Amino acid sequence: MSTLKQLYEEFVERARAVGTEVHWARGKEEARQLVGQVIKELKATKVALAENPFLEALGLKEVVRECGAELTSGNPREQAAQADLGISSFTLAVAETGTIVQDATDISARLVSMLPPCHLALVPAGGLVATLREAIAFWARRGEIPGYLAFVSGPSRTADIERVLTIGVHGPARVVVIFVEEGDGEL
Repeated sequence: MSTLKQLYEEFVERARAVGTEVHWARGKEEARQLVGQVIKELKATKVALAENPFLEALGLKEVVRECGAELTSGNPREQAAQADLGISSFTLAVAETGTIVQDATDISARLVSMLPPCHLALVPAGGLVATLREAIAFWARRGEIPGYLAFVSGPSRTADIERVLTIGVHGPARVVVIFVEEGDGEL
């Protein structure tokens, strides 16, 4: 059985291999700082935020405002498409593939992770699992697998045209994952 540190190291190796940036936050305040750094680095003026209890507990609306960016509101499809950055939470991260997993049944969460050119995903450290099998078992134990599960492995990529690899055509060109340590989830 792997330790949390081993799972994280494997996730980082696999995720970076497909172009994902990965960070570890030791608690809410460090997570807020990392989110602020990404917003400032991008010089983001508009941020689309998928609302849910995990992100609300981190107080990210305040972080966005403190960075001088505008939180989008209104029609999620239009607003997410106009945002420089989309922020959402993912429930799980799979070490063996560097993949993050989200119940994307709510269309807002889906659009925020797919339409802006940069996607920032926050994942509770306790959601780090070793294998895809464990990820599916997690949802099965809940009694029902969601109608729309999103598995994201790095930025959008395609080679549809002339077999030339292109990043960011069908989704974000940049994906940043921040694991948020809660309680005794120390590395």
